[in-house]
Amino acid sequence: MKKFMHWRSALLFASLWLSASTQAYQGELHQQLTFMSAKQLSRCMTAWQDMDTALAQHSHDPLSALEMRYVVRANVANAKGNFFGRMFRWNYYDVTRDDSQRVIGMFATRFNSRFEEVLGQLKSAPESRQRLEAFGELLSYLQDVSTPSRVVPVYTGRWWAFNMQDRFDRFPIDDVRLESNGPKLCDEIAEIGEGLINDDIGAGLKSLLTKTAANTLTSVNQEIPGMPANWTSFWRPSEKNSGADFGDYGRAGNNFGNRVEFRCATEAEPKMRCLLLTDDPLYQEFAFTRHRDALRSTMLAMLLVQRQGEL
Repeated sequence: MKKFMHWRSALLFASLWLSASTQAYQGELHQQLTFMSAKQLSRCMTAWQDMDTALAQHSHDPLSALEMRYVVRANVANAKGNFFGRMFRWNYYDVTRDDSQRVIGMFATRFNSRFEEVLGQLKSAPESRQRLEAFGELLSYLQDVSTPSRVVPVYTGRWWAFNMQDRFDRFPIDDVRLESNGPKLCDEIAEIGEGLINDDIGAGLKSLLTKTAANTLTSVNQEIPGMPANWTSFWRPSEKNSGADFGDYGRAGNNFGNRVEFRCATEAEPKMRCLLLTDDPLYQEFAFTRHRDALRSTMLAMLLVQRQGEL
């Protein structure tokens, strides 16, 4: 019995140790999203000034180039993370609660509580540099909840399968298409921003986090166009406690972006199999909606803190 408990403990700590190697979006994608958001928000503000909108009349100056670099550095650093920091705090979000679940009292399996801690730093840190770095970390969490494995959630550190990352998190951002979508984004930001900027900064950023996560779950539960299957074929929520407990990879497995064939039977076609090809347009469209949502949330967060002069 003691030998069995010893091996159970060893496996638990091996899983926790290896979890430190997992991350959501790679640091380079976080950096790309954050710089794109700042650039697009600047274009929006110019357009709003030309139209003499309420947002333009009450807007503060955008972040300077130096301030943006402090934000991006913290944004990327949180994605790459300190090894021991990632071991004790995993980058998964629980949509059903505010605090974080813990394993044996000290390993936080969700970042919910950490988000609240960093919000406090943003509001109370005495130096501007500290507030900028806190904001950069908050942006990384806002961006992370646009990726399915972080909110379904599905544990990605599968050392037994020699796989430490969800493949969606490596899918490239279509920056050309996102930039061409700029005018529509400006309209959406203006519509949402009018109400958001009147909120307390903590409540506003928390609202962005929960709405972005909810949008991701909605996308996962939608049908794969033209197929009798949902995107839950890739990320399957827990049947017992959806959104709170870890789910698993579905019939398609951790193969987003790859060629994959999986069973998707219907009553009429009990032997039907669905097929997606490498970099299939269906993958591209799904990823675009998630990346666009991450971009919009980042822009709204920037607008909120600039408008309230918190940095």
